[in-house]
Amino acid sequence: MPDELRTQGAAAFFADESLKDFHRAAETFIARHKNFRPAFIRKLPLEKRVFYLAHLPLTPDLASQLLVSYHFAQQRPLMTAFLDALGIPNDNGLITGEGEVGPPDEATLKAAVAAVKEKFPAEDVQRYFATLYAQNPEAWAGLKAAFSR
Repeated sequence: MPDELRTQGAAAFFADESLKDFHRAAETFIARHKNFRPAFIRKLPLEKRVFYLAHLPLTPDLASQLLVSYHFAQQRPLMTAFLDALGIPNDNGLITGEGEVGPPDEATLKAAVAAVKEKFPAEDVQRYFATLYAQNPEAWAGLKAAFSR
C-alpha cells in the first residue's frame, strides 16, 4: 500500500474502539521496533502512533487489520456496491446474516466484478479484491484473476 493509504489505515485502526486488543498488540510491536517501552508508546499522541504504525514493516496480522480498517473507513461505497451486486446481505459494507459467506457462483461473481470495476478506480477495486482473497481464499478464490494481473 502507498504511504498515504497506510497512514489512513493506521488512523482508522486506532480510531476503531472495538480493536482495543489489537491496539495493545500494535503498541507493543511499535515499542519493540523502536526500542521503547510499551507504556511510553501508549502515552504518545495518536498522530505519532499512527505514523510509526504506518511506516514500520508490519506482521501479516497487523497488515491485514490495517487493510480491513482502511476499507471500512475509506471504501464503504465500494464494499457495499460489491456485496449488493453479489446479493450478500450487508449493512453499509459489513456482511450481515448468519455464518460464513460461501463462494459465489461464477456468473454472479463475474457480473459483480464488472459492476464495481466500471464504477470505482481500478487500484481500489484490485486492493479490495486482494484483501477479500487474503482473508478467505476459499470463499473468494474466483477473485484471484481479478487482482493478479
